Amino acid sequence: MSDIELFPDDDAQPAQVIQRVVASGLPLATGLRAYAEECPLSARQGLLQLALAVESGMSLEDAMQGGAIRLPQYLSGLIDGGIRSQRLAPMLEEYLHQRRTQRRVGQNVALDLAYPLLVAYFAGLVCFGLLAWLVPMFTGIFEGFDMELPMLTQALIELSGLCVTWKYPIGVGFVVALVAILVFLFAGRLSTALLDRLPFFGLAARYASMSEFCSLLAPLVETSVPLPEALRAVAATMHPSTLKGRATALANRYDGAFDLADVAGQQKFPHEIVHVLRWEQRGSAFGEILRSWSQLFARMAAGRSSVISAILAPLLMVGIGLLVGLILFALFLPLIKLLNELS
Repeated sequence: MSDIELFPDDDAQPAQVIQRVVASGLPLATGLRAYAEECPLSARQGLLQLALAVESGMSLEDAMQGGAIRLPQYLSGLIDGGIRSQRLAPMLEEYLHQRRTQRRVGQNVALDLAYPLLVAYFAGLVCFGLLAWLVPMFTGIFEGFDMELPMLTQALIELSGLCVTWKYPIGVGFVVALVAILVFLFAGRLSTALLDRLPFFGLAARYASMSEFCSLLAPLVETSVPLPEALRAVAATMHPSTLKGRATALANRYDGAFDLADVAGQQKFPHEIVHVLRWEQRGSAFGEILRSWSQLFARMAAGRSSVISAILAPLLMVGIGLLVGLILFALFLPLIKLLNELS
């Protein structure tokens, strides 16, 4: 039981428990109770309810269909389809693999931006230190010589005065910003949800959402879960994103009477997803098509985030160098002028 994750990803924990029990050959009720003890409270209650139902003589399928078991909607549909197709263990294993992949994609998108974010943060901290402590020292020197200062130096001194006046609120702001950056970097789900709304930098997160949509829909399609029901389960399970909202709207609108791709286009789905959904009439092959596109979108998300990181890093270094150089130039410009006059 040591291979159960103690800090699981949302609804993947109940799926992992059931998959382990089915694959291990343990009595279902006994295995569910044993594994449930290692789960967080959010998953434990549903698993214990499922164990009680099985102990009372109900089959796993009947227990899931009763409506009293508090498990995620998507997982219930996946288990039901896996039982009907007699592929429960493989379907759960594949589902867990896809969820781990999606979690890694979200984390990688955030980590690729870690270096630029941290560089920008510490550069801002250094500039604040120069303005709040170094520039006032030079200001005293300039006042002692009673000399006329260049406009650039005057502007720098005024900015330094603001930093000195508001140094404590600015310091608190830096602390809050550091906490926000750390949360952004280590909460992959939150990171992709925030990035998803950015016009240029959010493309990697949008590809990650497309990959998640396809990976969740594929196993339900392959186990012949009705498409309207499958769409509702996928929309309920997806991580927060713009695509999740559109998937919810699609699930509410689609009833099987119209072409799925046309309805998705009306809900402003990305054209890549609309193209994939045009294969919906391929039956069981549609699931394999969704899975292939899911892998492609995951690679596109990883590639895009790497490109953005590669572009941002040198731009930040150049920008920081120019900013620090401008501060130092503004500080030494009056001294250079004074030396010229003395000579």
